[in-house]
Amino acid sequence: MSDPVNSSAASVDAQSPLSSDGAQADGAAATGTLNADGTVMVDPDTGLAIDATATTQSNGLLGDFTSLPVIEQVDRAGVVGWVLAAMALIGLVVFFYKLVGFLRRGVFADGFVKDVENHLSSGNEAKAAELLARRRHPAARIGLSGMTLPVNSAQDREAASDLIAARARKEIDGLNGGLRIMSAIAVLSPLLGLLGTVMGMIEAFQRMEGAGSRIDPSVLSGGIWLALLTTAIGLVVAIPATAFHMWMQGVIGRAAATMEDVCTLVVNRGELPQKSLSRVSNLTELRHAAE
Repeated sequence: MSDPVNSSAASVDAQSPLSSDGAQADGAAATGTLNADGTVMVDPDTGLAIDATATTQSNGLLGDFTSLPVIEQVDRAGVVGWVLAAMALIGLVVFFYKLVGFLRRGVFADGFVKDVENHLSSGNEAKAAELLARRRHPAARIGLSGMTLPVNSAQDREAASDLIAARARKEIDGLNGGLRIMSAIAVLSPLLGLLGTVMGMIEAFQRMEGAGSRIDPSVLSGGIWLALLTTAIGLVVAIPATAFHMWMQGVIGRAAATMEDVCTLVVNRGELPQKSLSRVSNLTELRHAAE
């Protein structure tokens, strides 16, 4: 007489997926998702088991990202909103890139011009060159290269001035790199926002036309505020971009003025000691006259 069959065990065995060699795949349910017939769902491209838990987690992370207030508003603005968001990101990258470049070039440390003038006025060109060599400012590099040029005659000074001016223009061009991108963002972002508003208003009135006499005021109001959202995003992008552009222009203008001062001192360094002596003699005569 045969042994009785355990129906529960048989049902469990029948529901357990089998591997290629007929053995039960005990870890399949733990690592993959089962079909209705108990088999493991397999990705046809990779041949690996599909994990529904990992897919759900990735979708949850994407949903959390898109549910952020700023991202949600940008997504509501449509294609124009995402274009403006990309422009804002590019503007931030350009701003921090220029800021790091200014710091590395020592643009903000321009208080050495007075010391250079004092050394050159006293005739100590070696001290002035040593001071310029320790500075990272573009004006210091230009002045240090100009210290090697002869300035004895008027022709020498004119030739040295032309060479130093050419080097200064190259330095200024390097500092101006990236400003056009920031300027374009500042100009184009409000125009793109206005374009999105116009397109949204057209769409809202088209819906009104399609509704005929059954016009719902909520449809019109919703379409209008979604259309105005692109203008708001465009202004949010344009205002900081304009401020950053103006600030960077001011920094570059100050650096250019410093270059001009240093170039003038270096080209006319041969006459500065004489002017200093003349100034001292004039002060001495004034003191004697006062006594």
